[in-house]
Amino acid sequence: MKTRTVIPIPPSFDKNQNLDIISVSKYVKYLENKGACTVMTTAGTSQYNLLDIDEIHSLNKTIVDSFKGSKILGVPALATRSAIKFIEEAEDNYVDENTRLMCLYPDRFYSSKTIQDYFLSLRSVSSDPLYIHGMFMRSGTGGNWDFDSATLKSLINKGVVEGMKEENSSLAASFGFVDDIRGFSESFDIIVAGGSMRRHQFLANAGANSFLAGVGNFFPEIEISYCQKLDDGKSITKEIELETDLFRVFNQYGWHKSLRIGLSELQLGCSYDRKPWPARQEKACKDIASILETIRNKK
Repeated sequence: MKTRTVIPIPPSFDKNQNLDIISVSKYVKYLENKGACTVMTTAGTSQYNLLDIDEIHSLNKTIVDSFKGSKILGVPALATRSAIKFIEEAEDNYVDENTRLMCLYPDRFYSSKTIQDYFLSLRSVSSDPLYIHGMFMRSGTGGNWDFDSATLKSLINKGVVEGMKEENSSLAASFGFVDDIRGFSESFDIIVAGGSMRRHQFLANAGANSFLAGVGNFFPEIEISYCQKLDDGKSITKEIELETDLFRVFNQYGWHKSLRIGLSELQLGCSYDRKPWPARQEKACKDIASILETIRNKK
């Protein structure tokens, strides 16, 4: 599977803080109608830390049932045997030919072999190669560890993985990593995260083919236009400016919080939050509604 722009899906809750799968279904259908080709559930945006295992399965199944395009569905960061059980249940109940599972290593880094053994075990029960949620992680001996290209190349060679959500700790580290992996495999799906189109326009020079959405969570057509213009060698200034305007406001309040408020303001779900999330501030709601209206009129 090869993606281009990937839209992460947050969970909606009702006024009693129960998972609202009807609103989730409506949202992904909205995205599909706007031309979105790929959606994703992930530990951060999909708030796995606030969901139990059954709710994560319910969220994922709702997306598979409601969205005809490609789906990359997150497996929570679990011990090996628990992650295997999760994958087996997903495979039995909702994984289809347009779905891939994305796994996140659950512990600190101690060795490349430990990392590889984990993903090898999970691949043994998955019908297709996996995606890796490639976040930098704490090292068991101090500091942080970026997912290195040697470890990933070994997993690619063994048929364990076919794509990655790339989130290394710096843009420079990401450029070298992406460049090395693209030189090794033309088909490997590299989805860069944390900066959307602005990050992608830089890392595309190293071979990144895809990116995690920003403004596309609200207006997918902006990011579709960006990709088309990039392919055609046309100016992407307008699309980058619209995204920059969005993040200028969103960064004041935090991406995940702003995303939920923004979707609520556009009546696309996320009308309620689940505790311990803080109450929504009136100023944040007004600022976010205002910038979304501005972008809607400019796009």
